[in-house]
Amino acid sequence: MQPGEFRLIEVLRSALGETDPDLLVGMGDDAAVVRCREPVTICSDTLVAGRHFFADVAATDLAWKALAVNLSDLAAMGAIPRWALLNLSLPAGQNCDWGLWVEDFAAGWRALAKPSGLRLIGGDTVATDGPLTLTVTVLGAQRDAPMRRDAARPGQGVWVSGCIGDAAAALDIAWSARALPARPPAGLSTQAQWALEQRRLRPTPRTALGEAAARCGVACAQDISDGFVADLGHILQASGVGARICVDDLPISVALRPALGEDWEAWQRWPLTGGDDYELILCVPPELEDTLRGIGRETGVPLTRVGEIAPAEVGLELRWRGELRRIDGHGGHQHVF
Repeated sequence: MQPGEFRLIEVLRSALGETDPDLLVGMGDDAAVVRCREPVTICSDTLVAGRHFFADVAATDLAWKALAVNLSDLAAMGAIPRWALLNLSLPAGQNCDWGLWVEDFAAGWRALAKPSGLRLIGGDTVATDGPLTLTVTVLGAQRDAPMRRDAARPGQGVWVSGCIGDAAAALDIAWSARALPARPPAGLSTQAQWALEQRRLRPTPRTALGEAAARCGVACAQDISDGFVADLGHILQASGVGARICVDDLPISVALRPALGEDWEAWQRWPLTGGDDYELILCVPPELEDTLRGIGRETGVPLTRVGEIAPAEVGLELRWRGELRRIDGHGGHQHVF
């Protein structure tokens, strides 16, 4: 017998309903009530089975990623995670024990929410005749001026956190394993493929980095969800500027590097346009670059300078192996699988 809605809510409340001095009314009432002591930054994402994730994904991994993609948006603004709302639409008639599934989901959520300082304060659960769907809304405290897409200026350095391209390569491997059209990276060990898959399933939102960057005066950032070129393009368009990027300087993981080599198509497909990395692009004035390096050391996040913001007439200039290159037919990550 499937558990009812109230039972599922109780599972979530018992697992995730932590106390908070600024949470005046939490889960279990008609609405949550919070006390806001500073400006609040709000973002929301909806994920649909078959379009944003494979339907057979483990509930723990799905919970982690659903929360991570939202926390990454807060990181790009420099906000501090505070509260979240969760809406679950669970397919009716499936041979699934949704009570156990929600318990596993709660465990995956808690694994990321607890170290992030995030509290689940409400939401909804419903049955649906469609695919599994979830919407997560997160609220963060904006203690410093928000970092924005429209604040890039010529002369600023373009910096990238972590490594990029891993998740896109892992997605190609996952597609290939399901006999779907793909170009999986060749010659990777089982250990390397596992490392890439972990990056796809459990990205690390750079909230501490984003908060510290905003505090030190960085004014422009963007998280990498649609791919480096596409998301840098959002900055360039919003700010009315161009950029010169050295593709050779892009941060590439030890797991992925052997699959890239001198293959320009591979560089385009994974690090440049693959997406789903949830790292940060930061546009940093020269006088703040040493401070940013220090923030990277303090937060334990690798940071790499990959280029410079330029006047608008430059457009997006990509240089690889000493030559100017162009992107051939890659429009960034699309949510279509």
